[in-house]
Amino acid sequence: MSTLLTLLGPDDLASKGIDDVKRIARRLAVLGSAAMTLLASAVLPAPHALAQDRLFDPTEIGIRFNPDGDPGQCGGRTGDQWVEENRWTDVIRFDTDGRRGGCQLAFGVFDREGFMQNAGLTYEWRATPFADPNQCGNQGEHRVPIRSDVRTFGPGIRIDTDDRMGGCALTFAVQQTGITLVQLDFQYYADGNAGQCPNALPPGSTRTVSADRGPETIGIDTDSRPGGCTLRLRLRIDGGG
Repeated sequence: MSTLLTLLGPDDLASKGIDDVKRIARRLAVLGSAAMTLLASAVLPAPHALAQDRLFDPTEIGIRFNPDGDPGQCGGRTGDQWVEENRWTDVIRFDTDGRRGGCQLAFGVFDREGFMQNAGLTYEWRATPFADPNQCGNQGEHRVPIRSDVRTFGPGIRIDTDDRMGGCALTFAVQQTGITLVQLDFQYYADGNAGQCPNALPPGSTRTVSADRGPETIGIDTDSRPGGCTLRLRLRIDGGG
């Protein structure tokens, strides 16, 4: 009503009856509500807008896997691969032994729309207790780069296990502070002597890494025993749309 008094002025009010004033007030209220609705629709995305963004610009996880010696030790998909969220990467396979060289491995995330801006991924690479540390190149905790402008990879780690004592441990972890739930699934199987692949899963099984579930570790201790270890990953993001 104070807005109405300002708009009409005292002379206008004197010339109008109380019913006219009430009708004008109701019309102003309707116009104000319509204006607020229009403003909200212009500023705020529709409820399904984020889901549509995810449909057209999904986040991707990348793996770089290359031999630096005998290529038969690094099987499955080699080179660079980038896979959209909710899809499995191609399998990579570890079968290092006494042959020349080993395998180089690194990870990355391409997040054009910033769905993972409040999350992080790390991969930690360590020699197991009493192992020859030279089998596990570039040890330490490495952050997976999450970039929106370019597809790139974090620091490479080197797998060169053989008949020397012990092996290497690869630990994945997720950190997050926002409401978006980031989960990293993996399938890790032995296709020969299972002792070469500590913490391997039964075929068809999946394990999940998330901030609330905690990190997960797989072991690599391939050598001259038969077979090797296969790994593939899947990134899932829930709550962003």
